[in-house]
Amino acid sequence: MSWYEELFAGEDPARIDLYEETEYSRGQVSFVIEKLGLQPGARILDLCCGQGRHLIDLVRRGYDVVGVDLSEYMLGKCREAAAEADIEPQLIRADMREIDFDSEFDAVINLFVSFGYLESDEEDQKVLMAVARALKPGGRYLVDLLNRDGLMRGWGSRGRGWEENVRGEVTVSEATFSPLTGRYDTTGITIHSDGHRSERRHSIRIYTYNEFERMLAVAGLAVESVWGGYDGAEFTMDSRAMVVIARKQETPPSAQNSAPNLAPEVEV
Repeated sequence: MSWYEELFAGEDPARIDLYEETEYSRGQVSFVIEKLGLQPGARILDLCCGQGRHLIDLVRRGYDVVGVDLSEYMLGKCREAAAEADIEPQLIRADMREIDFDSEFDAVINLFVSFGYLESDEEDQKVLMAVARALKPGGRYLVDLLNRDGLMRGWGSRGRGWEENVRGEVTVSEATFSPLTGRYDTTGITIHSDGHRSERRHSIRIYTYNEFERMLAVAGLAVESVWGGYDGAEFTMDSRAMVVIARKQETPPSAQNSAPNLAPEVEV
């Protein structure tokens, strides 16, 4: 079982941190609406929707949203929160590589660094191909990732730390980065409130902007803009985040000519 299946598709809720709707998440939703130019009633796919803190806010603001996630536990929490908000969004349990939509959505959003979990660049590329299929021609994809350049400048190849979650549980973690694989691997030991310990791991492929832009192009998605965060900050080498918007091209990639790949406009 892969680390993401073990963590997100398992049945042990104590292994999953809970991320509820906050003023920060509502600010992210406002950013998404503004930067994607979403009109009321637009159809949106929230890919890796988790517990729905963005999905529910989007529905509340008048959008037609479908949520997809691998974790039935997280989808269950999303259903509970949606019921409390008196809404009934369509929620689907699926692998992000295998979403079965064809030109249905005005926008696909993929938030909270949920891209790069898969075992290889080829598997990550399948996600982008599926996203492109799901979008209407001219539809847009918004995704946030870690910026490899900023991560390396601010952190280096190894780091240790600890954090306490909302349940009062303490996690001590060690992270390493391999320049050969481009993967950021983390192992964390959590001390739970009843005293028992559990271990979990993450392994995320951290892409440079240029690597990711090329993968988008293969899927027929052309970058329109990139920011250094949801505050609209300029994307620079020091940015920790990389928030990208790409548009589905009218012409399939196989039919496009071999014109040189020009750098997209970077919005400040």
